Amino acid sequence: MQYQLRVIKQGQAPFALRLEAMSDADAKAEAERQGFTVLHTKSIGSGLNPQQNKFPILLFCQEFRVLLEAGLPVVEVLETLIQKEANPVNQSRLQHVLTAIQHGQTLSQAMAAQGGIFPSLLVASVRAAETTGNLPEALVRYSQYGENVDLLKKRIASASVYPAIVISFGVLVLGFLLLVVIPKFAGIYETQVQHVSTSTQWVLSLTKFSKSYGTWIAGLIIAVLALLMWVFKQPLTRARISRWAWSWPYIGEKIRLYHLSRFYRTLGMLLKSGLTVSASLGQVNQMMGGELDGQLRLAQQLISEGKSFSEAFQTSHLVTPVAMRLFQVGEKTGTLEQMMERAAAFHEDEMLRWVDKFTKVLEPALMAVIGFLIGGIVLMLYMPIFELASGIQ
Repeated sequence: MQYQLRVIKQGQAPFALRLEAMSDADAKAEAERQGFTVLHTKSIGSGLNPQQNKFPILLFCQEFRVLLEAGLPVVEVLETLIQKEANPVNQSRLQHVLTAIQHGQTLSQAMAAQGGIFPSLLVASVRAAETTGNLPEALVRYSQYGENVDLLKKRIASASVYPAIVISFGVLVLGFLLLVVIPKFAGIYETQVQHVSTSTQWVLSLTKFSKSYGTWIAGLIIAVLALLMWVFKQPLTRARISRWAWSWPYIGEKIRLYHLSRFYRTLGMLLKSGLTVSASLGQVNQMMGGELDGQLRLAQQLISEGKSFSEAFQTSHLVTPVAMRLFQVGEKTGTLEQMMERAAAFHEDEMLRWVDKFTKVLEPALMAVIGFLIGGIVLMLYMPIFELASGIQ
């Protein structure tokens, strides 16, 4: 959720600041942590503006890192990126970052003030790197993180393209049969055929209903789809649906594994940035959109009470058997952030293999179902004609 805050800082006039947070309290706390005094807080929506998502974050990180390693200071890096940017919207966003830095803000503060354009994980990594002086390394880590996360998302998206095409084609064919072909057969049946089967009568009745109320049905379908799209854009709704889906047999376990792999990779990224475990858990809870909210809060509480990392995660149901072993090794050897990334990579590979297997089963199953529906309708249409032909003979 995005929030607009009216803030003030010593020596500056009040101005508007946009932040991405789970609640107004979290937004206020984040602004105060950046050194601002909050005068007013207002929710301005989910922050899912498609125009914002067009900002090339990974390309920005790569180009920023190359220029930094070439010896340019941050201000000159931003000026160079502004000059080369062809998109006026993105150019304006970079200019806002540059202006904020010229007014005394740090790079992380300037990025956080841009209304969610820069992911909170990137902002947290840059903020940690500003204290250690290894900003290029932080940008490399985020680029690698983004590529790994995008790989799984793109594989799932590409696997869903063919089923979506098959379903769409099937719906179009069924609609053509119901609205164009069957009405022509209905005239023949009314004049030439005295008795038709119950299934054929049902198809003819469905066609008459569709023709009579087709406009209303189309409008209702569009309204329902629009409502569902709006509902699924709400972060809290997505989190509730995700938690509900975890209870599904077999599929629920894979959904849980997907969220855990994202969680492990994000937490490992934050730990590598130099944040403590407790601070990283607080950050990752906001980044995950609330899917693991209750479990993460419990893990934070247990760690604050003195439990070990692996024990707290096991009690909070945030581990798999493989991840548990890796975390125990990481605690003993002091390489917990590396073990987090290895656990994420292990489960991401497992998810990719499952997606491949699932699509190999789903695609022929969809073809069979759609073929059965279309073939059934065609058979019901032609059965009375076959009976009529038999009667004539």
